[in-house]
Amino acid sequence: MSMILKLGLVAGLGGLFYKYVRKQREEAGELAPVYSSGVVRNAGPDEQKFMDNDKWDKVDQAVDESFPASDPPSTY
Repeated sequence: MSMILKLGLVAGLGGLFYKYVRKQREEAGELAPVYSSGVVRNAGPDEQKFMDNDKWDKVDQAVDESFPASDPPSTY
C-alpha cells in the first residue's frame, strides 16, 4: 500500500473518531452553544460569580451589557 493511501486511511479514521466523540459529548450535554464571541451569559450583577452585588453601579451595568463590543459605553 502506498504512503498516500495509508495517510488517507489514517486521516479518515481520525475524522470518524472525532465525529463519534463529538456526538457523544453533545448527547451528554458537555458542549455549550457557541456564538460569535463564545459562550454567552446574561448581563447584570446576578450573573456575576465573583462580584459583590452591592458594589455594582450603572457604569458596571453599561460595560457588562456592551461586552464584547470594542467601544466603551456612553456613560463611561
